[in-house]
Formats: sequence, C-alpha cells, structure tokens
Amino acid sequence: MWRLAALLAATLVAGACGSSDGPARVVDSVQVVSTTSTTASSTTTNPPATSSSTTTDPPTTTAPPASNGRGEALKWRPCGDGLECATLTVPMVHGDPSKGDIRIAVNRYQTSARDRIGVLLVNPGGPGGSGVDTVVDFAWLIDVVVPGFDVVGFDPRGVGGSTRVVCLEDLDDTVPVLEKGGDTAEVLAFEREMLAACLANSGDLALHVGTNNVARDMDLLREALGEEQITFLGYSYGSRIGAVYAALFPDRVRAMVLDGPVDPEEHISDVSPVQGEGFELAWGNFAAACDANPSCLLAAHGGAETAFFAVDDLLREGDLPAGDRILTRGEFLLGVAMALYSPYTWVELEGAFVEVLDSGDGTAFQGLADLMMGRNEDGTYDGSQDVNWLVNCADDPERPDPETQFAAADAVADTLPHFGDVFRAFHGCGGLPPATPMAWARALADSIGDAVLITSDGEGHTAFLSNSFCVTDVVAAYLLDLVVPEDGWSCSEGEQQLG
Repeated sequence: MWRLAALLAATLVAGACGSSDGPARVVDSVQVVSTTSTTASSTTTNPPATSSSTTTDPPTTTAPPASNGRGEALKWRPCGDGLECATLTVPMVHGDPSKGDIRIAVNRYQTSARDRIGVLLVNPGGPGGSGVDTVVDFAWLIDVVVPGFDVVGFDPRGVGGSTRVVCLEDLDDTVPVLEKGGDTAEVLAFEREMLAACLANSGDLALHVGTNNVARDMDLLREALGEEQITFLGYSYGSRIGAVYAALFPDRVRAMVLDGPVDPEEHISDVSPVQGEGFELAWGNFAAACDANPSCLLAAHGGAETAFFAVDDLLREGDLPAGDRILTRGEFLLGVAMALYSPYTWVELEGAFVEVLDSGDGTAFQGLADLMMGRNEDGTYDGSQDVNWLVNCADDPERPDPETQFAAADAVADTLPHFGDVFRAFHGCGGLPPATPMAWARALADSIGDAVLITSDGEGHTAFLSNSFCVTDVVAAYLLDLVVPEDGWSCSEGEQQLG
C-alpha cells in the first residue's frame, strides 16, 4: 500500500529532524517524502510525545479587523451556505507596482467556537486547485474536527475566481501519448502552441504565477486578515506553497501541516520517476484488491490486469465512442490515473472498464479524464491545466532542453508497464522564459527544519480528513494545541480503512 505522509512544522516548536530509515528523504535538515514512492511495511503506533508540546498565547474571542496591506479593508459579503467572500488586490509583480494589480478571490467560514484560535488557510493542491472551493466543500468538516479557526480559502493567482491565466480554451482529445521510438514532432508542436496561447491570452501574468508569487500573495492576505501568524493546511502541491511561505516568512507561521508533501529536490518541470512509480504501485494495489475480491466486476473479464490491457489494446487501434465525444488512449490512461488517487473511486474504475469491455463505450473513462483536466459540464475548462503547466515551469529555473527532457522521460517510461506512454510524452516547458527561482534548498531547510514526519499505511495520495482515519487525532492535537508527535510517528488503518 501507499505510505501516506504529512510534515508538521511550526516556528514555535522544536522538532527532531535527524536522518531516518523510514520513507523520508532528508534534504539538508528537512525530512520530505513522496507519498507515491514507498510500500508499506508492518508498523507500530508510537504514542505522541506530549512532553515537547508547545502552547499558543491565549486565544482571542473575536476576529481582528482586516486590512489588505494598502490601507484598505477587505469587504466581506455573504456568499451562501454561511460563508463570506472578499477580493484581495495584490501587485502582479511583487516589488514593481507599476506593472499593475490582479485580484485574489478569498472566502472564509467563521468559527462559532467561543475561544477563537486564529485563521486556518487551506490549499488543496494542483497547481491549479481552488482554495475557495475547498472551503465551500470542506470547511464545515474542518470546523468539526479542529474548532476554533476561521477557515480561509483563496484561489492562487491565475486560478478560478482570481485573475485567470488562459492558454488553450479547448483541451478535448489533447492528452498526448508517445510509444517507444515514436516521433516527438507532434508533441513539440503542441508544446509550442500551448506556449503561444498562454502568452497571447494571458500576457505578462503567464510569467508571474509561480509559487514565490503565490506565497507573497498569501502573506498580503495574512496582513489583510489582521493576523500576526497563520496556521496552514496544504495538500500535495499545497505543501510546496506552505514550504515556500515558511522559507520567506518563517516568523509568520504558527503551525503548518504539509500533507502528501512534494520533494523540493525533484526537478519540478521534469517527468518524475517517483510519480510514475507511484501510479504503478497504486494500480498494483487496485489490481490485487480486485483480484482478491470475488465481487470485483472485473473477475468476469479475467481480472484487473487482463481488463487493463484489453482496453489499452482497443485504444491503440483507434478511439472509442464516449457519448457525443470520443475517448482517446491518452484520456483513458489519464482516467485510470485519476481513479487511483483514492480507494473511494475504485468501484467507479471497475465500472469504467466493464462499460468499455461490455459495450465499447468510453463515457465513464471520459468523465474521469475530464475531472483530471478540469473540464466543466458546458465543455469549457477551468484553467487548472494551464496553471499547472505554468507554475511548474516557473518554479524550475533549470529546465532541461527538449532532447534531455525526452531522453529522461523515455528512460522513466521504460520502467512503467501501464502508464509509460503517457510519461514518455511529457513535454517540458516549451521555451517558457525563466522566472524567479524557487525559495528551496537552504532557505527551506532553515525555515522548516523544526518539522516532524508522520505516516499512515492507508491508500491514496493524502491523509488528513481524506484517506486516513488514524492520523486524525494526532494532527488535530497539533493544530489545536501544538502538541507535536514524535518524529517518525506512524499508524495503521487496519480494517477501518473504508469503514
């Protein structure tokens, strides 16, 4: 099974961050893990170390007045379901206000707890995920588990309700695949088309959506909220935002949970062998669970492995109908990957295979691929793929040239029996002009060196309030009372995994 992991970091606590033999990599003095790179071993649960707990100052009972850092108060307005919304204005280019301003969409769920702790900023990942949507969908749950926080979401620059970047408006049937020895010309042509569209449709904003800028926007939001420090919960790419924020503004962090953390030593714009291996591992876990379950829908089709390659072979021969659209092989592989992010979508994945094998209909896989691509019901796209590409490229100043890129992708693809042809087509940054480098390496290590790693043996990409039950109490104690667990603390989901 995947090893779910989270980093807990706080400038107010002293954590043990020595090297370990667990699933963590040690980057300088910071432990960083990829949740898709290790298999679970038998684990024992170590009790949290309450002796190293740290407490905050006495909580306030009311929210402080808000200013956006320019002498203007945020103007909150009701926006349904007990939420409030506002717009934060920030410079497009931090340090050069002459380049103009952009808008950041913000919302909040105010706590009803008598003892208010402060604000909890959330980011769901991506790049391209909407923090505003996360608050709409999950703030009530966060408030139940960790009461006392105003739960605040924001759409990072370029995303959703914030000033958007727009590249290609129609991404139907554009997921590339490249077989071994295939011609890269078509992939490179699409890359050039993407870059030209980004610059034409988004102007200079396309060059200023990197995580350094997002972290600086987040600090202006902190100031606008009237808070001296923030508590932050970031999933997947959100852990990159949190880590960069901690590097730039270490004294402004009360506590930080980085769930499913990315590895800052990864070549961000390059194809990741860890990610590819993670999808293969996830597929293996799904296939094993399916084959061990007599009620799995794929049993009638020879099991999961046989079903996968039967559908893959069909799509090598040509596209499949999917309602009034067509399902391409790239979309099929992307749809499988989407369903592997959580065991809660495994039944949906079974059904998608059966739909193709029984009736030749690719609608279910098309829907899964649409979720990954950010396709709306009206056929438009939410821009998350545009942001994802631009941010990952902006965050990597040492982008490989196309020849190096394809050679690296080809080597990774050769090790991936199911998803290799998608990874082989990974097309890099297409000549996107360099941007400000990430605040990684030593600055990151210095700022969140006081961090501990916790893990569970659950399936999925992230843990807290998502794919893990057993980490809940430990993370909640940390967020609420700054009770820090022992570094390397772990737990086993056991039979309650899907209970």
